[in-house]
Amino acid sequence: MKIDKEASYEKKIFLVCFICLMSGCSTAFREELINTQEEIPKERLPQQNFTYPYKGSSRTDVGYLKRSSNQNYTLYVLEGYEFTEEEPRKDVIYNKKNDALWMRIEVFPSNKSVKELKKETKEILRAGFSEVASLDTHIIHHSLEIEAAYKASDDKSNAYGFLVRKQNQHPTFRLTIFAPKSERDLTPFLEMARTLQNA
Repeated sequence: MKIDKEASYEKKIFLVCFICLMSGCSTAFREELINTQEEIPKERLPQQNFTYPYKGSSRTDVGYLKRSSNQNYTLYVLEGYEFTEEEPRKDVIYNKKNDALWMRIEVFPSNKSVKELKKETKEILRAGFSEVASLDTHIIHHSLEIEAAYKASDDKSNAYGFLVRKQNQHPTFRLTIFAPKSERDLTPFLEMARTLQNA
């Protein structure tokens, strides 16, 4: 039944494209059709490989698809990391070899005020650190639409707060990452966060 539906859908797309070519459809309409096709959610496999820059070189890890029943989303968790539901509306991913390196995930409804979220994010960091600095959102990760970014430090550790705006399949969410002072590459956490989608 699923194959018949997919075949029928492909026939419809082919027919629309053929009509466009024959009748000289506008470029805008053809672009709209392409964009619509791109928005169709792809099947998420139970596991897949991820290659990403890490500490000046390239690294490939297996990611395992996890679902949060706590906040109703899925994401891929890289090998060497553990996903757990911390408390209502909060989940945690931590490094199995060093549990001082971890990330909290909080997903928000679309009507939540961005201004309020920015204020909350700074307050969270101020609760454990005396000073909070803003970071340049453009240099953090190429695939995440980061609305605001903050960093706080003490003698032993760094803490980061990233507010990620709603985009395509993923909702608005906040990442709070804690890392030992010696660990400055957050790319594995950001790679996992990049895969977060509504369930």
